Amino acid sequence: MQQEKIMARDCSVVDVERRLMEIKFKRRVKYHSNWWKLCGVAATVLILFSIGWMYWTKNDISCPVVVEAEQEKASVTLRLGQGKRIVLDSTLVAQTISQDCVVMRVGVGVLEYDRDSVATGELVYNQLDVPPSGEYMIVLSDGTKVYLNSASSLYYPTVFPPGERKVKLAGEAYFVVAKGERPFIVETSLEEVKVFGTEFNVMAYEDEKELQTTLVKGSVGVLAKGMEAIGFQKIVPGEQFLLNRKTGKTEVVTVDVFPYVAWKDGLFVSQNDNLETILRKIARWFDVEIFYQNPELKQKRFFGIMKRQTRLQEVLDVIAKAGDVHFDVNGRVVLVRD
Repeated sequence: MQQEKIMARDCSVVDVERRLMEIKFKRRVKYHSNWWKLCGVAATVLILFSIGWMYWTKNDISCPVVVEAEQEKASVTLRLGQGKRIVLDSTLVAQTISQDCVVMRVGVGVLEYDRDSVATGELVYNQLDVPPSGEYMIVLSDGTKVYLNSASSLYYPTVFPPGERKVKLAGEAYFVVAKGERPFIVETSLEEVKVFGTEFNVMAYEDEKELQTTLVKGSVGVLAKGMEAIGFQKIVPGEQFLLNRKTGKTEVVTVDVFPYVAWKDGLFVSQNDNLETILRKIARWFDVEIFYQNPELKQKRFFGIMKRQTRLQEVLDVIAKAGDVHFDVNGRVVLVRD
């Protein structure tokens, strides 16, 4: 049953990011920003257990509605080099998988490769597939941690060869690269990201107009395929490399990194995004298709933050109340209307 709590009527500034990092994610990297405004000091507690959205129109900020809910995570599939598929569900937790003298340990939401493994012959590549509504972390043989977002996959060798460490990404992932002399390369359909040891996020979904590489720590270089003459373009923490999928145009912009990496902490974050951008993320997470009765609705702007582990209808109800839109859900089809 959907439970709703109306937050305090008097709005005051609350540093949501600082509260989240101090209370819920205090052991993780902190991202300093001041972009968020929420209503009432009660928001600090409520956000940890609930979801909320704000719609900004005509310079008025309305208080968000907070809804409590949970959602069970989907299973993740591991494709071994020999073609075998393994579902990484709860039945495999605390077990090990052996493949060509390489040992993998399955934990709760994580697959970890043994760092002592040594390649004995030809390279063997595995692929980790994360479905909609799923999240997963993999620790590669060099110690690099990769957080995979929903509807994403990572193709990688079970043991990295001499020379370089290279993986292929489809979708979105957050990388915490283990330091080493060999460069670490993330390849997508349109670009390569080269690093030596750093933390960054790569978003390369096929249905997005732009590919985004967002740097949190360290330094990376990004090479757009077909533009080898230009070489790798370096970015620094707090910068984002954008590649337009259609035109091939590249751009480096300064951003608040928090909204772009908050997904790995189980959050949807919107920083004045339009409804089309927000619903595209929700569609990937819940594996639904979005249709608009009136195309102008796509351009409505929202500020907000909500937990991803909730039900689709509850998310849509919150957006509807905050943004004066309506949703009709029929199976996997969602119609947006006035």
